[in-house]
Amino acid sequence: MFVDTFDVYLPALVLPAAMTYFLPPSMSPATSVTVSTLLFCVSLLGRPIGGLVFGNLSDRVGRKRVTLVSAGGFTACTLLISVLPGYSSWGIAVVVVFALLRLVNGVFLGGGYAAPIPLAFEHSPRHLRGLVGGLIAAAAPAAFLVISLIQVLALRQLPKADFLSWGWRLPFFLGVLLGIGYFVHYLRVGEGNESYWAARRAERRQPVRELFTRGNAKALLQVFLLTSGYWFAAQMAVSLLPSLLTGELHQSATNVALLTLVGSVFTIFSVIGFAVLGQRIGRRKVLLGVGVAITVVTALTFALMVHFAEARTGFLAVAVMGIIANALTSGPLGALITYLNERFPLSVRSTGYSVGYTFGLILPGLYSVWLLGLGHLMPYAYGPVVLIVLGGVLMTFAVRSGPETKEIDSLTTDARVAERELQA
Repeated sequence: MFVDTFDVYLPALVLPAAMTYFLPPSMSPATSVTVSTLLFCVSLLGRPIGGLVFGNLSDRVGRKRVTLVSAGGFTACTLLISVLPGYSSWGIAVVVVFALLRLVNGVFLGGGYAAPIPLAFEHSPRHLRGLVGGLIAAAAPAAFLVISLIQVLALRQLPKADFLSWGWRLPFFLGVLLGIGYFVHYLRVGEGNESYWAARRAERRQPVRELFTRGNAKALLQVFLLTSGYWFAAQMAVSLLPSLLTGELHQSATNVALLTLVGSVFTIFSVIGFAVLGQRIGRRKVLLGVGVAITVVTALTFALMVHFAEARTGFLAVAVMGIIANALTSGPLGALITYLNERFPLSVRSTGYSVGYTFGLILPGLYSVWLLGLGHLMPYAYGPVVLIVLGGVLMTFAVRSGPETKEIDSLTTDARVAERELQA
């Protein structure tokens, strides 16, 4: 999760301070923010493709093989992005190439969800699955922390011209090194349950077809609604926030990087705390409570953050609201990914988890389009509040319609058996 998040969110956190390197100086701030978010979103749109392809493959041939293929792919894409020239050399073509590389990168990153995360849960005892999910998910804000720290140091230590020329590349080079380390690590990880996988490889059944059978299709629909709601809120409070603050609300790039850095520390503890609580009282109860809190508290704190920024109240007030919105929205991620893996039997777990998780990103991943549309009805900076409320409502509805999962056997292979366990 650390390597995946580092790779996915590099543009969202780094590019707002370096967009003048890739775009013409005459471009308006709102358009620059839109281009920046589109470069981030295109990777999210590639992940459903990777989730479907690599998820099906992972349930057919095993988790380890798919993990290695996806790791090699997204590491190569990150390397190519890190050496791209700027607008002065390639003109607007550099944005097109950047977007294409991010799309392919997103496909391989979809495989990074499809295989290694289910593998981790299948190696975990039932009473520790919540903690394992929390630790996996806490790697995401840890990645934000590292990216932000590198960016703060680069912005403070390098002249602006140097940062725009090569300083922004440093986090991408680190992403390449992390990808290599990721690949080497999984070369040493065992698949486990070898007799099951030997039999599975001999079968002709395609997991993606099994996913749409009666027993699994119900779980898939609920997971899709749940992840769609979560990502609508998370994209606003996490992905959009740096671009919005620096581009539209004219906050210092260094201050925004510091906000992300401090917010990541709070979020790490929030993620682990929610995950452990889910193991204790149930994943469903935690996710239901968070859905309501996002609808009310996240929406309110985000609106106050925008208001304080526009009123020039001072960056401390802006930062406090942003940190609360970020931590509350990111907090349930550990409980969420554990819940999603428990919703599907072993035979379609990678396919169900990766399709449900990544396809839930499609509509939220187009948030720049929704925000432009909302901008005709209300001030652009307040448009995210509408999407946060929508996300919280969808999330709450989806969780209410699903079962508790924390007692299910993680190695159950039959959908009907899994449903009986969930109803018990």
